[in-house]
Amino acid sequence: MTAAPEVLTSATRITAATSLLDSGPSGAAHPRAAVFLLRRALEAGFDSYIYARRPALARCRTETKVVWLAHHLDARLAGRLAAVWRNLSGACHYHQSALPPTVSELLGWRDEVAFVLRGLRT
Repeated sequence: MTAAPEVLTSATRITAATSLLDSGPSGAAHPRAAVFLLRRALEAGFDSYIYARRPALARCRTETKVVWLAHHLDARLAGRLAAVWRNLSGACHYHQSALPPTVSELLGWRDEVAFVLRGLRT
């Protein structure tokens, strides 16, 4: 009998992203995987927030949810949420002419994701 798959929370995704950014003894960080984990942590957090307040929006595109949040959160928190989501979304896509985000940028985005998620819980 196989065990049920573990459900990842936003906190476990942030922790996993942080560990992927730590180059450790191998010297190889994995920024692309960290970007996806951070974006998913953020999206899971605001999906929970939205579902508790407006379940019908659960089927909407993420962009729509971000716009809805901009009208239902403190303006500063909504701005920070939109900015970090936009940065992470852009970094999720390969751009031949753009450099990938640095580890320090990703650590900053990680801190922003954590801040926004704390704000959504209050």
